[in-house]
Amino acid sequence: MSPHPTYRYFLDALDQPVDPDHPAWSSFLPVARRPSPEAGSRACTYGDYFLGVRGFLEGVGREAVERALRQKGLPPVPAEWRVFLAKHGEHYHPARVEASAAGVQAEWVVNVALSAAGRTLLSREQKVLRRLARKTPAPFLPEVYGWGEVECRPGVRLGCMLAEWFSGFHEFHLTHRPDGGLGMILWDAEGGNRLLPPSQVAAVYRQAAHILTSYLDLESFEAIGSWHHAAGDFVVRDGPGEAGVRLVTAREFRPVFGRPPSDVQGLLNACLVFLLQLSVRTRLDRLDGTGDMAWSGPEATGATVEGVLAALAQKPFPEGLPLPFAGLFERYLSRCSAELVEGLCADVVARSFAPDSAERALAQAGLTEHVRLLSAAFDRN
Repeated sequence: MSPHPTYRYFLDALDQPVDPDHPAWSSFLPVARRPSPEAGSRACTYGDYFLGVRGFLEGVGREAVERALRQKGLPPVPAEWRVFLAKHGEHYHPARVEASAAGVQAEWVVNVALSAAGRTLLSREQKVLRRLARKTPAPFLPEVYGWGEVECRPGVRLGCMLAEWFSGFHEFHLTHRPDGGLGMILWDAEGGNRLLPPSQVAAVYRQAAHILTSYLDLESFEAIGSWHHAAGDFVVRDGPGEAGVRLVTAREFRPVFGRPPSDVQGLLNACLVFLLQLSVRTRLDRLDGTGDMAWSGPEATGATVEGVLAALAQKPFPEGLPLPFAGLFERYLSRCSAELVEGLCADVVARSFAPDSAERALAQAGLTEHVRLLSAAFDRN
């Protein structure tokens, strides 16, 4: 085997190869959807990007790369690396990287940050992911192998994080169905984009709520923050049975309130606010990932309540209670009046979104219906 692997680069898929002779190689990568004062400093070309990823794999990320390769049964120097520019985001441009040797192939993600702000966020993010991996051994977040910064040419510095790639999982977003209603489309470059059936849509919302609640710390009342369906933070693998869901990152893990609840009643109140925050945020997305903000259909609300309760049922609960905490919380929800829920939801909306934001306008417009759906779900459970 050659002491140096072959590198091949692709814009998105195998039918889109790119090399130094390709017109895109010297073109600049797109920056954020909303221009910022820093946008002009991110003069990173596609060529810079691909060579930066290679520099990370061969340099500062080498130890992490060898550990990842070993975990998949590959030698420390594979025969070939294939680097795919997976997508463009607000702060990151993730690459899917494939290594192969002797008939064995595996894939990971190298999350790439171009700007100084993005690199700071990525550094913090990898710390959060590692902390959560120690706290909660659930397989819902990617394993992080390593992080570092590379300079692919003078003045162009990239932050790179090597992490697990959820193979077979795809990004999803709200979309307009042919009949004019809202549906959920799965982005699958290989199998073709497709609308998920209603049962799978409900399963996506239920599992997303289950995942976020699984990481909720009932003692410190810290939770994963700054997650967004519009950013493609959750991914889905569909197929027979219920769809599988994963969370591709965790940018923050912080207290939901200024201080944690001090008794069982305080914990019940705190869990209600957590559920209401989640129920509102999970209904917001961008149409087709990049379009206008949209408010999901009613199926999201009941599924979110189900997901929260299922995750709480798996958590340890304070001793001396007449019921396990999840059962106590269900009883508590059944006694919450619609007026209380409406007032708390209105407060959640006011605190969560800027006054002139599309998110606030959508949430306020849908609040009456949302409260009705929540009350029905509380009574049903």
